[in-house]
Amino acid sequence: MPFRSTCGDDEDSLVEVEEDEGENVNEVAKEVNIVHPKNDPISPEIEKKAAWLKMQILMFESTLKTVSLANEIRELCFEGGGDSLTVLGLIEPWKADDEIASILISHLSYGSEEELGWPSHVLCSIVLPKLLVLEQPASRVLVTATIEYCKLHQRAAEYALLLPLILRMEGVNNPICDVITRIIKECLHLAHVSAFCQKLLCGKDERKFICLPCHQYLISKEVVWTESLFNLFQNILNYNVHLTQD
Repeated sequence: MPFRSTCGDDEDSLVEVEEDEGENVNEVAKEVNIVHPKNDPISPEIEKKAAWLKMQILMFESTLKTVSLANEIRELCFEGGGDSLTVLGLIEPWKADDEIASILISHLSYGSEEELGWPSHVLCSIVLPKLLVLEQPASRVLVTATIEYCKLHQRAAEYALLLPLILRMEGVNNPICDVITRIIKECLHLAHVSAFCQKLLCGKDERKFICLPCHQYLISKEVVWTESLFNLFQNILNYNVHLTQD
């Protein structure tokens, strides 16, 4: 699996994550530079339904009921003129407990592995906020659901989870490092990991990520180097990931 990367602005530079599969770095940066939701107004009906869903996801009644709520959330997001990030911001699914969150994640999978939009919105509105404030080991149920989702949506995992976590304002701690390590080890191809690390180390112009505006204050523009982050890169190197630059 070849890897080629450059830190410059060359529009022809490519990051290849699988043999014969590449994508233009500038095109990717443009695609994921959607940190903020659209400014289009949300209809009162959608706001009312979002407020109702916000209350419902805080009360676990049964797995079946939560699955039904996941379906309603997806339907409402697509009814909202495609501005799913704004709708999810109104619902605030990250406030659900980990068991409910894991069910929501498992039943909100949609789109292909290469798609960024909806999968990244799911990750940045449910998982990312929980992990950004993580101080204790993450629950098994949340980690398991997250890993299964990231296996299906690797690009979304990179831009809506891994990059913002590594750019955490207070730096990566041990619990966060453990989660990132598992996602990288169990979900990403080696060449994909190499390209991801190269992008992270190249400079802030390459570090495009997706998050809700209300969580952006938790994320820095610069990498905060901590002992845990050094350990993370050591773990990555132990997986025989080669960091090279043409």
